[in-house]
Amino acid sequence: MLMMTHTWLLDSYLKEKRLSSDYLDLFIYNICPDLLPLHKGITASETHGISRFTPLPQNRRKNAFVQFHLMVDDLSHHGMIPTEPVREFNPDSQGYTYLKGKPLVEPLRDIYEFQGTPIPYAQAAYRSHMVIEMTFDLAMHGAESREGERLITLICDAMHFTVEEKLTEFSTDIAWLYGMSPATVAETMRKGAAFYNRARIRSFMSMEGRIQLFAGKFGISREDDQALAMLAEVMNQGMELVRDYDDFMKPALAEIRSAGFNPEY
Repeated sequence: MLMMTHTWLLDSYLKEKRLSSDYLDLFIYNICPDLLPLHKGITASETHGISRFTPLPQNRRKNAFVQFHLMVDDLSHHGMIPTEPVREFNPDSQGYTYLKGKPLVEPLRDIYEFQGTPIPYAQAAYRSHMVIEMTFDLAMHGAESREGERLITLICDAMHFTVEEKLTEFSTDIAWLYGMSPATVAETMRKGAAFYNRARIRSFMSMEGRIQLFAGKFGISREDDQALAMLAEVMNQGMELVRDYDDFMKPALAEIRSAGFNPEY
C-alpha cells in the first residue's frame, strides 16, 4: 500500500492508544520502508525483506512501527502475515491488491501491446496491483477531502519533526534494524523531507497525477495520447474496484492486532 493508506492505518491505531503528537516520528518509522529506497544504494526488497516479528530491545521499540508497515503490506499482497517474509513473487497471490487487480491485467497488457512493448502476464499482474494501490490511496483521499488534507499535513509535519528533532535517534534505530550506516539513513531522510513536501504530495493525489506517475514508472509513453487514454480507462476502472476500501482497512487493523502487534505505547 502507499503512503496515505499506511498513514491512515497507523493514525487509527494510535488514536486507539490515545497517543499525542509527541509521537509524530512514529509515522516516519512507519513509512520508512518506502522512503529509504530514495537512496541509490538501498532497494525496496531490502527494506521489505526483514522479519515482521524480530524481537526488539526496549531502546529500539519504535522500530515496531516499521514492522507495522510490513504487516500491512503482507495483508495487501498476500492476504496474511507470514512468519517469514515472502521472497518469491506470485502473480496469482490472494492478497487484496492482486485479487482486485485481476480484471486490469489484460487491459494493461493491451496498452503495452498497442505501443509495441508487450509484457508477460506476471509483469502485468504486478503492475495491476500497483494500479490498485495507487487508486486505493486516491479513493481514500477523495472520499473525505478534509481527511485527505489532514493526512497530507500529518505526513509533512511528521517528516519535518523527525528530521529536525529526532534524526539522530531515528537514524540509529533504523541503522540497527537494517544493518546500515546511520549517516546513510540521515542523508536519505533529509532528501525525503525535501522531496515529499506538501505541494508534491498534493500533485500525486489526483487522477492525472497518478496516471503520469504510473506512466513514468512503468514505461508507458507520455507522448502517446492513445496509450495515456487507455491507461486512464484502467485507472478509472481501478477506482471503481476499490470503492470498498473500508473492507480492507478495518480488518487489516484487526489482523495486525491478532498477530500480536502491541508495542508498549
